[in-house]
Parts: sequence; C-alpha cells; structure tokens
Amino acid sequence: MKKRIFALILALTLLLSMSLTAGATGHVMECRLGGTYFNSLGEALKVYREGDVIELLVELHKCCQLAPNDGEIRVRGVNGVQVYDDLFTVGVHQEFQHRVEGDVHIFQCVDLIPDPSWPEVTVEEGTVPYGSMHVTDAYSWPGDTVRVEVSPYPGCELASFTVLDSEFNVIPSWPAEKADCGSFVTYEFVLPAERLPVKIYAAIRPAGWTDEDCPSEHFTDVEEDAWYHLAVDELVTRGVLNGRTLHTIEPHGTLTRAEAVTILHRLMNCPETAYAPVYTDVPEGAWYTDAVLWATAEGVVNGVGNGRFAPDDPLTWEQLLVMLLRLSGEEYDFFRLDTEEAVRAGEVSAYAADALTWALDNGIYADDPIHGHAVPTRAETAVTVYLYLQSRAG
Repeated sequence: MKKRIFALILALTLLLSMSLTAGATGHVMECRLGGTYFNSLGEALKVYREGDVIELLVELHKCCQLAPNDGEIRVRGVNGVQVYDDLFTVGVHQEFQHRVEGDVHIFQCVDLIPDPSWPEVTVEEGTVPYGSMHVTDAYSWPGDTVRVEVSPYPGCELASFTVLDSEFNVIPSWPAEKADCGSFVTYEFVLPAERLPVKIYAAIRPAGWTDEDCPSEHFTDVEEDAWYHLAVDELVTRGVLNGRTLHTIEPHGTLTRAEAVTILHRLMNCPETAYAPVYTDVPEGAWYTDAVLWATAEGVVNGVGNGRFAPDDPLTWEQLLVMLLRLSGEEYDFFRLDTEEAVRAGEVSAYAADALTWALDNGIYADDPIHGHAVPTRAETAVTVYLYLQSRAG
C-alpha cells in the first residue's frame, strides 16, 4: 500500500513539474522569476527589477544582448542547471562584466571609454543638392565601418559618393551589400585614425543630366563626377563664380569675406553704389569696394567692429548664412533644438542662430554637427549659394 502511495505521489510530482516547465506547445520553459515561468530569458527581462534573481531551468548560451541601461542582471541556475559566463552579449564599444556572489551570477554591460589619445571623431554630412544623406552612426571610433544612406530626390540619380579626410584626401568607400533599398543607396567606409573629422559628399543630379557644353570644362580641377560640379556650373553660367586662376577653381580652398560679398553682389547684377568711407580697411577703388558698400547699404553685412570690415578674413559658415538670410529679406526666428544647443555649446554665435535655423529648415545648410565658426571651402560655398538660388526659385 505504501509503495502505491509513494508511486502516486511521485507521478503527481512529475506531472506538476512538467505542467510548470512546459508551454502550450510542449517545449520546456527557460526560466522562472518570482514564481512565474517564462518561455525565454528575454521575456523575463521585460519584467525584471533591480535585485531580482532569474532562475534558469535549462542551460543557455548567448540568449540576449545587454545594454548599459539594463543595470546588473542576477541569474541563478536551479536543479543542477549551470549558468555560463557567455549567457549575454553586448554591443560594439561596450564591455561585458560578469562576477559570481555565492550561487548568483551577476552580469552587466558598460560603455567603454575611448582612448584619450584619439581626437573627437565625427562624420560630417555635407550639403547635397537634389537629395539627402543619413549616417547611421555619426559618432564612431577609428577602425569602425561607417554606413551612409544616400537618398536622391524623385527624378534624380546618384552620380558619385565621396569621403574626404580633413586634408581632403579621398577615403576609399564601397557600396554596401544590397546597396539599393527602395529610394536609398547605401555606402560604407572605414573611419581612419588620423586627419579627422571626415566629411562625406554625394553628387546627385537630375536623371539624364549630361556634361555636354559644360560651363566648367575649362577648369582642370573640377572633376566630372564631383559632388559640387552642378553648383559650380550654375554659378559660372550666371557669371557669379570665377576661378582662382584661368584654369582652376581650387574647390578645397577657402573664400575671404570680400570674395563672399562679391559673389552676392554679382547675384544682384552688380548694382552701383557711391563711395563713402564706411570702413577704415575698405579703400576707394579696391576690387571689392563696390560690393562691400552695396552689401552694407542693403543690410546684408556689418563690419566686425572698430570701423573695420576685415575683407581678407576667411569667411565662416555662420557669416555666409547670415548674409544669405539678409539677402533673402525674410524674417526668421523659429526655434530649433539643435541650433539652440549649438549656441549654448559655443559652436554658433547668438546673432547667427536665426540664420542657421533658416538654412537648416530650407535645406540650404545640412552640416551635422553644426560648426558655425568653421570655414567652408569654395566648393561648399558654391553649393550653398546654389541651394539658396534653388530655394528662391521654388
């Protein structure tokens, strides 16, 4: 009789155990937390609270990825189940920590601190006519593979994709696997450890565009598939942009404040302005005097203080965008969080915040991150003026 009772109890125990550890489909539950059984460790983590202990019912390897904000995860094996130190995985640039206290395994993920010898590494998105770009991870480390999605506008096509280091050397790039995804074209490149930050550009043109009768063909340093070619063509055609020499544009060179004002003066068909000694450093008869006096009279520019215009100083991004906003005649004071953050960080002068916001909202400027005090290249200036013209035409 006692044997029958014992056998019955054993059978009931086994049946109860099976009912607790088997799901609706008959597979064994992976873990238990606070008396509740879960099909997977990931499900248990959704209700996990600090200090809880997850009990593993089966042995697992690399089931879930931890993130730094998950905190410490405490796990214990029950009924002889072993807990392995490779239970979790972590992401790139994160460290996996594992320790044991008694029979409880404690797992945690923390962010790695970059090597202090490395400079701040960013990927800057240059302005792109006829399309847009998106860097999937704009803050990367040297040696990382960076992925960029290029999106031509409808009726347009990608002519070239270029990555340059801070000295304008080309960094090799290649189409990613399955590069064409709907309207996106995806490229990848490896971020170098020197000459940072890098900058990316895409040449996107209207479908069917050709180089026949190219206005820039006499410039030997304007490559056919250069990202700025279309903009240079437009400004050369309008008589707005001249070369530094008869056969060179020097696209990676910079402009002075006098050269920038001269470009805007030509855009307005060079209106004449009577000479007046407005600035101590703008003499009568200089090649830029008429342009500076016209721009000052129209409120497009101001001096730099102490009666000076500083015609030979390099043009900055924020100065260029302030000039274009004032030239447009628009009033613009909308709020943008990224512009406000750039002002607070000292990357943009307060007087230029509205101009940066206007340019960002109108697709005239698309540099990311924002560096208002940085100096644009001649190519970048040409593209920005071109985009300004396109925005006015629309």
